[in-house]
Amino acid sequence: MAAAAQITAQTTAQLAAHLPPRLQSRVWQGDQLAHASERSVPSGHATLDAQLPGAGWPAGSLTELLVEQGGVGEMRLVAPALRALTAQAGRHVLLVAPPWRPYACALKTWGLALERVIWVRAAENEAAWVAEQALKQEGIGAVLLWQTKARADAVRRLQVAAQDSQALAFLVRPLAARNQSSPAPLRMTCSPVPPPADANLNRRQWMQLAALSVDIFKRRGPPPAQPLVITLPLQDAVLPQPDAASAVMPWPGVNHAVDRRHLAAVAAGGREAAGAINVVPVAPV
Repeated sequence: MAAAAQITAQTTAQLAAHLPPRLQSRVWQGDQLAHASERSVPSGHATLDAQLPGAGWPAGSLTELLVEQGGVGEMRLVAPALRALTAQAGRHVLLVAPPWRPYACALKTWGLALERVIWVRAAENEAAWVAEQALKQEGIGAVLLWQTKARADAVRRLQVAAQDSQALAFLVRPLAARNQSSPAPLRMTCSPVPPPADANLNRRQWMQLAALSVDIFKRRGPPPAQPLVITLPLQDAVLPQPDAASAVMPWPGVNHAVDRRHLAAVAAGGREAAGAINVVPVAPV
């Protein structure tokens, strides 16, 4: 059986070698990581890029980020790519139905162009439709959608819309969705990594040590041998002031500072759209 599998692998490799270059990059075997593609955006985390097909977040494809709760650090994970899209490529980023108010100070500190970041407040049953329509528009660099209960048909439509788009498409779902099938080619869980148990850290120190354990359990290729641990740096400019950071942070902690409602003192401009959908430009205070 092993010999037959080896012959099959060799035959596949030989056939792929005779294909035109534009098709060779689309051929991959299940035991190999997919080839690099020009339709990808570096994540900004070298250890993560080394494990992503295309060495970055795939454009024209749906990526699922499964989290225990919104705000565990998923925005800091994707922030370098969003910076490249907004500040360098001049494309827009849509945040659809996040469970927290976007913190403009943090986004600006990370280098995002705030005038190209759009916050869309939408009802749970309309958010997926909003994201799908956004992926069909020109000038969109990335769409991030938060869903607590994503319907299977809605996820399929998102993947189809993503395939026809040049944008990054992220669907943020609860960890329980790992046991559900999904058409998304790239899926991973993101869990906060606690500091050492004997560490007596105040709030500021705890946040500066924040890291994510990223487990890529579905990709075009075999899953990594073990989860990745990615440090999420956070500048002092977006941390609570010292007089509000003296208390020792217990574990499990709260959401990261940039995602917490009481720290999101942001002036949002724009006119509310009719119905349950509200499109708001993210503006600094």
